[in-house]
Amino acid sequence: MKRKLFIIIFSLVFHHSYAQNEGRVGIFAGINRTSLSNTKDKAAGDWMPTFKPSIGLEAGYYYTLFKKLPMGFNTQISYTQLGQNYKGNYADSTSFYAYSRLNYLRIGLGMHFGSNMRRQVAFTLDAGVNYGMLLNYQERYELIRYNNDRFILDAQNTDFNLYDTVSRVGTLTAPLYNKTDLTVYGALGLDFLLSKRIVFGFCGRMDMGMNTVENSATKINVNYNSNPPQTESFAPFNTPSKFRGPVDAKIKRDKTTNQYYGIYFSFKYRLFNEEKIEDWYKEHIFP
Repeated sequence: MKRKLFIIIFSLVFHHSYAQNEGRVGIFAGINRTSLSNTKDKAAGDWMPTFKPSIGLEAGYYYTLFKKLPMGFNTQISYTQLGQNYKGNYADSTSFYAYSRLNYLRIGLGMHFGSNMRRQVAFTLDAGVNYGMLLNYQERYELIRYNNDRFILDAQNTDFNLYDTVSRVGTLTAPLYNKTDLTVYGALGLDFLLSKRIVFGFCGRMDMGMNTVENSATKINVNYNSNPPQTESFAPFNTPSKFRGPVDAKIKRDKTTNQYYGIYFSFKYRLFNEEKIEDWYKEHIFP
């Protein structure tokens, strides 16, 4: 048994040592259709299509296993905007418009599979995890009354503004959203060799959130900058559906996660030893 295990390990090392390998570094950008996914919010029917961009840097190391199977690892760092737009009507014929904006610095780590990366066109399949650190957020709600008067709530991080004929300014005692976020992702695409060193790629990608993004576990108050100072309870997530009552401190909302999918484009620079081109790789020859 030990001998067989040694032979298997030796074979893997032997084949890998003769495999073609290369590194790639580059930039990417994409546009996502994003949502704050919550089952009760979705059932309420107030979601509006929401599109937000992502831009970042990526690097990877790629090799062939058993001379035929391209594999690899890649890492990414990106600035990604997420959130959700809302629009709905109430029973008293008033209506509302609202949106949530969450901006993240995200770090991803994934595995790569695909077809021969030295060909003119290569198929790519990537999967991995993406860790997000919340940089800032905005939560805005506008109630539109019969005469077009507006009642407005606006929170930018912990800075809070309430407008109802007059403006009141205050500070939230806790953030509305959690500081971190984790997603798993999958991407399917194509890479094109534009030259011996430059690769253009595009893919379709989907990220699925693994943990809740709303800070629903903490009681939040608003401290108003008034004379004398005033404090009021602020419970935006103590409703079954977002922006729809009744408000009750005992209500526990369903899990709310970041979900997004979109199209990404990239330009990558290849790092490899031109003198080590294995025969079985059939590299595309550029003039």
